[in-house]
Amino acid sequence: MLTENEWNMINNILLELYTLKEIDVLIKKVFNVLRILIPFSKGFFISLDENQEIQASDSYFLGFDEKISDKYINDFYTLDYLKYLYDFCQETSVFQDSAILADEIRKKNDFYRKFLLPSDIPYGAGILLIKNRKIIGVFNFFRSTVLGDFSQKDIYILNLLKRHIENLIYSNINDATQKIFMDESWEEIKKTYNFSDREAEILQLIAEGKSNADICDILYVSLSTVKKHVYNIFNKTGVNSRTQLLSLIYSS
Repeated sequence: MLTENEWNMINNILLELYTLKEIDVLIKKVFNVLRILIPFSKGFFISLDENQEIQASDSYFLGFDEKISDKYINDFYTLDYLKYLYDFCQETSVFQDSAILADEIRKKNDFYRKFLLPSDIPYGAGILLIKNRKIIGVFNFFRSTVLGDFSQKDIYILNLLKRHIENLIYSNINDATQKIFMDESWEEIKKTYNFSDREAEILQLIAEGKSNADICDILYVSLSTVKKHVYNIFNKTGVNSRTQLLSLIYSS
């Protein structure tokens, strides 16, 4: 379904996302990179507390003016027909508005008539982020009438990315992005996978976004030595790429 170029693009996007340490920067970057893969007109990320109330300070609106953003938070959030998903989903899920409700029903809904239609964003899709059976936030992407509805390929891409985005957002919102750099966490990871001291050191540099060439310069070792250690790390963790490795470590 995806071209080799698209697969490479997704891999590079994920590697970049895993190096980001600030929640606001991460959220904006998710929107920017996804817009390349999946064109959309507007979007927002809303962070939710344990009572499913919006945490405005951790939320972000793209393409909406401040008045409309405030209107959604204060008025339209309670009307959003996607909220009923919150009671049924137990894990992170990708959704598409037109697949949830038939058009004839959706178009009669107040949220559609009073929020989506006036903004010319009748088509929606996104990711409902759930960690430990608790909703932590929602990425919602909207398309105009001209762009049309999201395709099966678009939904496929969102499904590829959903677990990575879940791990990253959860870590950042809980102020735990740096948890794998803490001594105790590193010792636990090192023990779990039986890493040598050098392998653990290289793993930390990979988590910081360093390339093999960067690691050579930092540790004053040859490229072949770095590649050998990276191979051992992959073998011990059962992964095939840096993206899979970072996803595994950040979800530990």
